[in-house]
Amino acid sequence: MHSTYTGMPRQARLGGTHTRVGLTDPAVIDAFVERRIQDPSLLSVRSEPSYADFFTVPAA
Repeated sequence: MHSTYTGMPRQARLGGTHTRVGLTDPAVIDAFVERRIQDPSLLSVRSEPSYADFFTVPAA
């Protein structure tokens, strides 16, 4: 069987990892991602349950 799917076109762009899909400038997206990666508060606060939380027995 021969597939005709070619996927998304890959366009190399200097300084970023995102391809231009929407209206947002790729530099804005890259700056947002970098700021989120460097944010230490994301590591200190757990906002969602972990995998192990689903196996704990609630206190009666």
